[in-house]
Amino acid sequence: MDPANNPDESYKFISETIKKRPVNKRRVFLKVLFTFFLAVLFGVVASFTYVLLLPRVEEFVSANEVNFIKLKEPADNDEIAAPADGTLQGAVKEDKAASPADTAVYNEEKDKEADNKEPDPTDNGDDSEAVKDDAYEHKDGPEENTVTQAVLNDEVLTEEPDANEDSSGQEDPDSKEDVAVTISGQSIQAGSVVDKQFEINDYTLLYQKIEDVADEIKKCIVTVTAVHSDRDWFQNPYESKDQTSGVILADNGKELLILVRTSVIEEADDIQVTFYDGNRYPAVLKKSDKNTGLSVAAIELSRIEEGTGQSYKMAELGNSRARSVKGKPVIAIGDPIGVIDSIAIGQITSSSIVVDKIDSNVSLLTTDIYGSTNASGILCDFDGKILGIICHDGNNPDIKNLIRAYSISDLKSTIEKILNGQDIACLGIQGTDVTDEISEAYDIPKGAYVTQVVSDSPAMKAGIQNGDVIVKLGTNEISSFTDYREAMLKCQPKDTTAVTIKRMGREEYVDISYEVVLGKL
Repeated sequence: MDPANNPDESYKFISETIKKRPVNKRRVFLKVLFTFFLAVLFGVVASFTYVLLLPRVEEFVSANEVNFIKLKEPADNDEIAAPADGTLQGAVKEDKAASPADTAVYNEEKDKEADNKEPDPTDNGDDSEAVKDDAYEHKDGPEENTVTQAVLNDEVLTEEPDANEDSSGQEDPDSKEDVAVTISGQSIQAGSVVDKQFEINDYTLLYQKIEDVADEIKKCIVTVTAVHSDRDWFQNPYESKDQTSGVILADNGKELLILVRTSVIEEADDIQVTFYDGNRYPAVLKKSDKNTGLSVAAIELSRIEEGTGQSYKMAELGNSRARSVKGKPVIAIGDPIGVIDSIAIGQITSSSIVVDKIDSNVSLLTTDIYGSTNASGILCDFDGKILGIICHDGNNPDIKNLIRAYSISDLKSTIEKILNGQDIACLGIQGTDVTDEISEAYDIPKGAYVTQVVSDSPAMKAGIQNGDVIVKLGTNEISSFTDYREAMLKCQPKDTTAVTIKRMGREEYVDISYEVVLGKL
């Protein structure tokens, strides 16, 4: 063919064949073997690392792990619980030895029993005198400290089987007999009258017993010293110190937690805590509650010496909502008179004052104890249980020196939350209950009545107004402000919560629901 007529023919002299490189089986085998070796080596190293580091990791985790704190619920009953045997043992603290006055009361009864005892024909007539002598052989104290009258249902009670119990030991349910109680080793029928003449020694003994109770309570009280460092006009460094009383409430397995006033320690450069035995340890501020001005300070348990660990104890909470709390004798412990490690004695005069807080309210326990306007510490009953935390709310000018305290029953849930290091959620209202009387008189639905909306709060941003009645928070039905307060304490900051309110329309209340992002108090 002519190349000029067929141009493609001119390139046929170029010919090329591409072939794949043959597989090097030996090299592939070596690569697989090397990869397998690296995998085995990595597994061995990982295993040894796990075995060696596991104990250290567990030790580190356990050292930083804390226990959840749940404060013990105080008893709801107003009366002191008596043991099953009907005695006051355990409910009343008594000395092992009876006082001279108590001994005289029951010795006189023994005299009556001896005088009224019918003579036995078989004895020689000297037993009655022997009984009388025996009745007075333990009598001591001054001669004038005697009893003027002792009446115990006109007879001396003896410990005999109850006639109202059958042979099986079951008490007759129809029995209306009074229960016999035991005081100072003697059985006394309930409702009996014991009259005696009290002397100055009895008065002194009473205060000694109160002091013994206070001294035991002091083991849960500490002195918190806040150290502030600053410089004067000439740039010379100096330190100032503020002191207040704190109360030991719990430990979480790692730290000892102490409740203390926020205003004293919030800006402190150093916090020192002095225990009952005089030993001092450094502490740090953990959590605070802005509503009550109370904070939790913590001391590492590893720092506390064994001797100090045996000298302190946890405070026990009482029931300050009991109907009988008004008129109850109390001891103010801490620095009620403005002096550290002081005590004062009085009684609760009122528990009806309620202080409104943000998303909460707290009852005030007022007393007749004259103290310092800067007092701190706790109010305790004579059983050593805390009824209140001394505060400065409700400071009327005419009674500014009378000690008052936050009701511990109202603070329990809040304290429990800050002890566990949790933030307190905030909706931002103040409110009150809608009582049955108000609900019926003004046709207002029951719930948490909003008396004030806090400025720039989540509630204000959502559109909640004064006069609204909150009837539901999340899944919780709200029928009182207490329900609202407890429901808020279950929430966390930044939670999105549905709030259902009732608002007065033109003719009746209408339901309105809001989606609110809760803030942080």
